[in-house]
Amino acid sequence: SAIELAVKIAPQTSKAGYSKLTLWHTDGTKDGQAINGQTGPEGWGLFLKHEQELTADGRMVGLLRYGQSFKGSAMFEKLAAAHWLLYDPHLIGRVENDLVGVAVNWVNPTNGVRSETNVEAFYRFPFFNMVDTTLSYQAIFNPALDLGIDFVSVFSFRITTSF
Repeated sequence: SAIELAVKIAPQTSKAGYSKLTLWHTDGTKDGQAINGQTGPEGWGLFLKHEQELTADGRMVGLLRYGQSFKGSAMFEKLAAAHWLLYDPHLIGRVENDLVGVAVNWVNPTNGVRSETNVEAFYRFPFFNMVDTTLSYQAIFNPALDLGIDFVSVFSFRITTSF
């Protein structure tokens, strides 16, 4: 179960995003096994997101996120992220509705292994009507679930649709 409060802080355009405070609780899983980011036991947590337009036209947006779980109820104990997004950057000619972004993410896992940091850069553009394509690169430092390596690169190609 969860409760969320969402507000627009200093919106500059009608497309301004919401900043949110979410408090959540899990009763745990029946068998005590991990599922969907939960580790199995009962517990609760919070999530904060601040989304802010950085330009008067609303094309440049900054996001700050922070999350924390208690009683070992989620896969993370703490997480933090900072994102920079630019809508309609026109990297490929006059493509409309495209998006470029850069993010830095940090997570401290619940299971006591090392903290993980990643940096991601991506470009999303419409492939055709109602279908978006995203090209992404992630540099992951100290992968939390693989103590045998200190760095890994991840390239991704994703196609999504909405209707």
